[in-house]
Amino acid sequence: MDFGGIERGVRDFSLKAAEMGHNVVIASGNGRFIGTLKEKGIKFYDVPMEKKSISTFFKSFHRLSEIIVEENPDILHVQSRFPCWIMYHVMKNFPNRPWVTSIHSFNRFRFYSMSEGKGDLVIVVSKALKKHAIEYLKVSEEKIRVVYNGISTEFCGLKKKHKNVICIGMIARFSLYKGHYYFLQAMKLLKDNTSINALIVGSGSASYRKKLEKWISNNRLTERIKIANIDGKEALKNIDILVVPSFEPEGFGRTVVEAQMSMTPVIGTNIGAIPELIEDGKTGFLVEPRNPHQIVEKIKYIIQHPTTTKEIVQTAYKNALDNFTVEMMVQKTLQVYQEIL
Repeated sequence: MDFGGIERGVRDFSLKAAEMGHNVVIASGNGRFIGTLKEKGIKFYDVPMEKKSISTFFKSFHRLSEIIVEENPDILHVQSRFPCWIMYHVMKNFPNRPWVTSIHSFNRFRFYSMSEGKGDLVIVVSKALKKHAIEYLKVSEEKIRVVYNGISTEFCGLKKKHKNVICIGMIARFSLYKGHYYFLQAMKLLKDNTSINALIVGSGSASYRKKLEKWISNNRLTERIKIANIDGKEALKNIDILVVPSFEPEGFGRTVVEAQMSMTPVIGTNIGAIPELIEDGKTGFLVEPRNPHQIVEKIKYIIQHPTTTKEIVQTAYKNALDNFTVEMMVQKTLQVYQEIL
């Protein structure tokens, strides 16, 4: 339960559900989110499952079985592939206990990923993932429910830091498929425009970050492109245009909605769930994957058409509040629980 998309979703859901009067129990590895959850009366069992080994499997199997007997929950909701495999076998000892699983991303390794489709009902966080679950993971369409991730409205009303230059930003973990190099190539194409700087925000692979820093240095862009490890809210205070250049499909795209809530124009690739969050020219801008030239074109359009961009940003803000809040996620998740109960 540390910082991450699934973890943040569990935290946000648990806090809101507890606020509504439901009893929430979390079994997972420890992490920075647990303190806040405990303060709100949410019970926590420390069951580390990050090491995917046979010994971890059997230890977790027995511990989770004990927790089910002790807590006697009405329903279980399981997240992530390894815990789903563990719970799939645990549930054989609790045949009448309803359980739900979630699919958050376009994971590879079909057999290993199929565990996320084993629940009595299966929540997917986008329509694109529903298609993936049916076609790739062979999940029955009848038991799939689409519940979009919910984003905290704390991103609304962020005060931008006024600067003399325009900051083009990217917020993503350090992973190749997130498209950092296409973002950097776009920035290189804009290097003659002295009014533009770039900010890359992320965490994860230290070796990948070093490769990015080396690329920036080799292309003499160290004064124009900075890499930082700061939280999303702080990053969006500094970013004037957000680019999401992933070249493999995203299961949802949290940073897109966070930016929309902060009234930041977004350029995203036309792949995976991103087109469900961005309607090109209405709530943001879409480009084809692996195409830095299109990214540059959209950046120039945004800068040169401030009035149109303002209208797009306002439409995106309203759309985000209408469809992608924590409250909506909790309401629709509880509807899934009620249906299965």
